[in-house]
Order: sequence, then structure tokens, then C-alpha cells
Amino acid sequence: MGSNSRYDRDRPAGDREAAESRALHLIAELVDGYPGITSRVVAGQVSAVLQAVAIELGNGRPVPVGVRRAVRGLADAMRREMQPHA
Repeated sequence: MGSNSRYDRDRPAGDREAAESRALHLIAELVDGYPGITSRVVAGQVSAVLQAVAIELGNGRPVPVGVRRAVRGLADAMRREMQPHA
């Protein structure tokens, strides 16, 4: 029996989701090599979370709103943290 959940249905990624996916992939790559996180395990896990959501969005699969907001917040915080300080 098939599921009727919106989280089980794939659809083509729209421009917004594709752009968000690319941004998350980029930040995830930067986080993985960022020397400001002294624990490589923590950096790797943060990167993995960002990559996982990026993959879901890029493949047109919806991500629950709360998860998407949390990941956006995490990505934004990491982006600000990694910017060179003048």
C-alpha cells in the first residue's frame, strides 16, 4: 500500500529549492574544513546535516518546516562565523 504523505512524494526541485540546495552544499564543504571548529567529529556532523538537507531539497523532496528552519539557521550562523573578521 502506498503512502500519501507529502514527504514521500518526489517532485522536480524549483529554482528556490535548487538555489538553497547549492548554498547548503557550499557551506557544508566550508564547514568540513573550517579550522574554527576544533573537533573534526563535530565539524563532520554539522557538514553531514547540511549536506543531507541539501540533497533532499535538490532532489525535490520536501523537508519538514521545522527542520528546514533549523538548518537554515545553522547554515546562516556558520556562514557568519566563518567570515573573516576585520
